Amino acid sequence: MHWPRYLWKAFNARPFGMPVPPLWFAVIASGLIGYFIAPPLAMIGLGATAMFTGILASSKRFRTTVDAPLLQAPIESEQSALLRRLDPWSRERHAKIEEQCQELQKVLETARAGQQHIAGVWQLAGLHLKLLVARTSAVAVTENRSEKGQKSLAEQLDDVKKRLGAEGLDGDLKETLEDQQRILAERIGMRAEAARRIDVLDAELERIRDQMALMRDQALLSSDPASIGRSVDGLAAFLNESGRWLKDQEDIFGEIGDLETAPYVSTLSDSAKQRNSKRVGESQ
Repeated sequence: MHWPRYLWKAFNARPFGMPVPPLWFAVIASGLIGYFIAPPLAMIGLGATAMFTGILASSKRFRTTVDAPLLQAPIESEQSALLRRLDPWSRERHAKIEEQCQELQKVLETARAGQQHIAGVWQLAGLHLKLLVARTSAVAVTENRSEKGQKSLAEQLDDVKKRLGAEGLDGDLKETLEDQQRILAERIGMRAEAARRIDVLDAELERIRDQMALMRDQALLSSDPASIGRSVDGLAAFLNESGRWLKDQEDIFGEIGDLETAPYVSTLSDSAKQRNSKRVGESQ
């Protein structure tokens, strides 16, 4: 389908710095030779030009270069979009969880656990990431950096109430102050709710870390497949419970989603993975 376009691009291709494509010169030179010297030489020149055009158009590297401007930008994955929403502290915290997942995967592989068990471990990492994103959003509400150096919301509310209590207050000003009072009261309520959510999310994040530590200890101490199976069954129950918890906390998560997402991919560098593998070998 694209072959005519490749041929046209190949015929008009020119190296960097050349204002005119070199194959144009080949066609013109062939025509002049055929006209002034011998027509058969023109046919040979044109045939050689056509052959070179076809060879260039069939080059995979050349076709990739031609198609590059037509390719759409890659769609950002859900995982990458969530990572981008984290603050530096949360991103570092999540990297540590990925290191623990990598270590736990090595332990489970040594214990000959199934791939579905290892996938469950990385589901924990995905859950941890979503919880951190929700926590980052809640922290942004409680720690509004643009208000540093200003009075607290409670102090601002007290000031507005005092102004409303003054005698002889203008009607328009009173209406404006009442609206401001209502807005400040709502903001105070939102910050209290955000603080409550942070406490809930911190507890759930700690529970994930405890579950991973428990899985690792059980896998290291297990001497038979049945023990590994019980350990993984515990992980499955934990994930099911967490899934229900996510649905119950939809007001916290909004569009972050549930556990039924694409497989989680580790963002650790190769050097970090090698360090984790060495650490697991030493622990065993």
